[in-house]
Amino acid sequence: MIKRKQCNAGVPRGIKKNTREFKSRRRHYFFKRDTMIKYDFWQDWKKKTEVEQKAIKSVKKARDLVINAVPKNKLVAIYIKGSFTRREMKNGSDVDMVPIVAENKYEGKVFAVNGPEVDPVMVVPLSLWEFKHNKLFTKSQFSYELRAKPDRLLRKLDECKLIYGKPLDPKKFPIRSDKKVLKDEIKTIKKGYIPYYENGKIDFAPLLKEIFWLVELAQNVKGEKVIHSFQGISKSVKDKNHIVR
Repeated sequence: MIKRKQCNAGVPRGIKKNTREFKSRRRHYFFKRDTMIKYDFWQDWKKKTEVEQKAIKSVKKARDLVINAVPKNKLVAIYIKGSFTRREMKNGSDVDMVPIVAENKYEGKVFAVNGPEVDPVMVVPLSLWEFKHNKLFTKSQFSYELRAKPDRLLRKLDECKLIYGKPLDPKKFPIRSDKKVLKDEIKTIKKGYIPYYENGKIDFAPLLKEIFWLVELAQNVKGEKVIHSFQGISKSVKDKNHIVR
């Protein structure tokens, strides 16, 4: 017979036993304990801002919803990437959450987690199939694909934070070279971002963001080490007349 203390492990007082939230917290607790991975990386942060405190609550909420959205054996991992991990969040910043599912068919249920209750978290899942083929399974809203290929996450995986599951091994999946990615990004900006911006289909912000990533790639091809942030990319360029300066 399981002792009460062990049965309630990882569940704060006040949460009713055998409810959805109760089961989710217990499952997350034991998975975390067994794998010995520190998922809540923000616990060591000092002097958290109000923006960060709100984001942390939303991340926890979104994580619980994702965990409950798909069968346990079909959820491989959940990563956080972007300004939140670098502690560069500002008012209006999103928190990028990337759940990794075993099969494409579970992506819809994970997408459905998005909503006001998890704001500012944006949940965008990827599947193992997408990593293996380095292409997206879901259809784009544009005729020319603007979304990043799955290997972009793998290329920056060391800068992402794992908050659930087991870490991916980038060596198991195809990853383009810096030169190949640079050529692809130039083509995407010319045929996608610029025309869509000129036609009013997208705002200037996505185009500007893509320009920064393009500059980062160009610097990488030159052999320059660049911190993956707007400020880091800007500082890596010595030309004071450059567009990112």
